[in-house]
Amino acid sequence: MARAGCAPPRLDGFVLTERLGTGTYATVYKAYGKKDTREVVAVKCVSKRSLNRASVENLLTEIEILKTIRHPHVVELKDFQWDSE
Repeated sequence: MARAGCAPPRLDGFVLTERLGTGTYATVYKAYGKKDTREVVAVKCVSKRSLNRASVENLLTEIEILKTIRHPHVVELKDFQWDSE
């Protein structure tokens, strides 16, 4: 998990610009796409080291729910990726 003063992680296709907040097992960054639209997004980086089995199940449930929600006042899930860390 990124701490204050650490550089944001790298994510192909996006430039992470600032840390928006940190929770128990994740840090959220403001980012923009490198493509022509330069779409502004929020990127949630989860520290896998801090997850136990129940936390992983909760995270996967959250992802499944967010995939189905389309509402102007709820953040839309664009993508989800696991990395090697």
